[in-house]
Amino acid sequence: MERKALNSLGYMELVAFFIFVLFLVGVYFDLTWLQTAMAVCFVGPVAGILRYPARCKSTGEPFVKARFAWSVITLFLYLGMAFGVLSLF
Repeated sequence: MERKALNSLGYMELVAFFIFVLFLVGVYFDLTWLQTAMAVCFVGPVAGILRYPARCKSTGEPFVKARFAWSVITLFLYLGMAFGVLSLF
C-alpha cells in the first residue's frame, strides 16, 4: 500500500510548523502583514489535517488514530503558543 494519506498528513504537519515559524518571525520583527498572512495561511494545514480521515477512506488506507490525534494536538499547541506570544506584547 502506498500510504498516501499518512504521507499527506506528514506534509501538512510540516507546512503548519513552517507557517508557525514564519508567524513568530513576524511577531519578532513586528511585521503585521506577515502575522496576518500566516494567520490566514494556517487554514490550509488545518484543513489538510482534518481531511485525513476522509482521505484514508478514499485511498483504502488504514486510519492511524494516534498520528491524527497528535496532528490535531499539535495544531492546538501552535495556536496556544501564538496567542501566548501575542499576549506578551
